[in-house]
Amino acid sequence: MEEAADSLPGVTSGGSPGDLEQFSMRGFTGDQIVSLYNGLYIGPANITNRPQNTFNLASVEILKGPASVLYGQGAVAGAVNVVSKGPRFDASRLDFLTSAGSFGNRNLGIGGTTHFSDAVAIRADVSRTSTDGYVAGASANSTNVTATALWRVSATLDVQITLDYLEDNPSRYFGTPFVPLSFATHPLSGVIDRASGLAIDERMRFVNYNVADSSIDSSQYWPQLLLKWRPTENLTIQNFTYYFHAHRHWIDAETYTFDPVTQLIDRDRFFVFHRQNLYGDQVDGTVRGKLLGLPNTVVLGADYSHLNFVRSRGFPNGDSVDPFNPSPGQFGPIQPRQSPTRWNDYAVFFEDALDLTPKLKLVTGGRYDQLALDRRNYDVNGIFDPTSSFTKTFKSGNYRVGAVYKLNESVTPYVSWTTGADPVGTDIILVNSDENFSMAHSSQIEVGVKAQTPDKSADGTIALYSIDRKNILTQTAINTVSNIGDQKSRGVELSGDIKLARNWTVSANAAYTDSYYGYFIDTNTGLDATGHQPADIPRWTGNLWTSYHDVAGLPLEVGGGARYVGRRYANTQNSIVLLDYALVDVYASYKLTANLLLTARLNNALDKAYAQWADVYYPSEVMLGEPRNFAVSLVGKF
Repeated sequence: MEEAADSLPGVTSGGSPGDLEQFSMRGFTGDQIVSLYNGLYIGPANITNRPQNTFNLASVEILKGPASVLYGQGAVAGAVNVVSKGPRFDASRLDFLTSAGSFGNRNLGIGGTTHFSDAVAIRADVSRTSTDGYVAGASANSTNVTATALWRVSATLDVQITLDYLEDNPSRYFGTPFVPLSFATHPLSGVIDRASGLAIDERMRFVNYNVADSSIDSSQYWPQLLLKWRPTENLTIQNFTYYFHAHRHWIDAETYTFDPVTQLIDRDRFFVFHRQNLYGDQVDGTVRGKLLGLPNTVVLGADYSHLNFVRSRGFPNGDSVDPFNPSPGQFGPIQPRQSPTRWNDYAVFFEDALDLTPKLKLVTGGRYDQLALDRRNYDVNGIFDPTSSFTKTFKSGNYRVGAVYKLNESVTPYVSWTTGADPVGTDIILVNSDENFSMAHSSQIEVGVKAQTPDKSADGTIALYSIDRKNILTQTAINTVSNIGDQKSRGVELSGDIKLARNWTVSANAAYTDSYYGYFIDTNTGLDATGHQPADIPRWTGNLWTSYHDVAGLPLEVGGGARYVGRRYANTQNSIVLLDYALVDVYASYKLTANLLLTARLNNALDKAYAQWADVYYPSEVMLGEPRNFAVSLVGKF
């Protein structure tokens, strides 16, 4: 999923075992980018997000810019929606995938679709991924099962039931610690700027500082019921009912800080358990007809969700270990403190597309949310803490308006204005009453042009945007948030595809992002970060890839790509610079038969050492990217 997102202009991804799947987009990261599954929202990304096995997915969709009008709950920079494979009523089909590669990487998937008469179709997919990891003791695995049954009750009514089950045990590598240049006798080049006086010591590159009995695991299941009714040719009504249940556990030493006096790595201890139950229902109706005599399509809907979320956590005492040969040690005793959170979220929304002329379309939308939040905290003895607990209702109204003009058959300019709102800027499930917060508001203006050549051999897009987000709450350390003023982002994105020959295509994109804090005073530390660039957001990104098929008349395709990510900062202080990097991947695919495809892939072919992500939760370390690796896969479609 991350690879699909990273291929788009201006999108980067990363994360750590605590925040498994994080994205950077249009100058924002974390919970300012909503993650959805089949269009459904289950909670803040850094709490609920688990990477889905791509074998079970039909597509990954990315919507850029504030998406609160569509989904609520913030989404300042955009939304990432994964869509599962669905059943089909044409010929039955069986798919399978098997692959193996470096670092013990293994993937296995099998699935298919069939139908019974013209009334019932089913689809089921099962996949398993596993790896030994490129860092010692950082193995990971996940199992994903998805099944969908579609019943066409009549010509106007469809009933679809989907069940998704995911069980995973992510890597327990939380990062490699920074050390002073004076200590790093073998500094790893190309990772961080030495002006900070810090480095990554190459001798520590593949060392895991977690404890021996660390564990990370989760399981979730998600039944969904979709009813779609078409009582007339111009009216469609659908209702989406769902229930989501998850258990998640982290028991780790997560923060590793070099002590210049003892020259040891100080490790913390942190555990957290989640129990999440979410019930929801979404209903909408689509009407196609006339408005003031003009062709018009309008969608009217309502959304409701009820969350019961219990978080238990604690910070036992840590220890210190040797930087090069750390004693694994044990985690120690667990004394949890529970923090139950409940919400009831009610929303109504609409979308409208009006054809003002055959060439000009006016697009509008609006959403009103009312979120009633009840947050409670208890100490290790189970005694209620009224000072940090609270009950609050958040209300927000957001809208968007845009115009699309078809200049001719080849060129289409557009313009849009969108607003968004967040209850809080960190995590609505974790925020306490002593953190002075209120609604954060955002707005974006975007203009762009989409074009293609008359023969459709080439196409391109350019988009310019400006986003302002005000009155925001921002994470500044592992257990500290600050209510800062505002964050701004300005940028341009370009993308294009060209078919140079019948069997040769080239695609490219590039993005420039100028993101900064308009005002930022951290009252907890005194830090003035006004004008600073937020962590993990590069100014420049770019992708270039090509493919050439039917090489020498054989059923052979070869190709590759290069990805560039510019300099970023590792922290809000902007005191540590993560250097830019370029990754090169190459592949070759050979069609053994009409149904079997064999592919060999070399990733990070130049074996570039780089920092993939710097999490502000862990300011003394950085997540290093995967070294050069090789994989062979066999895909079958019958």
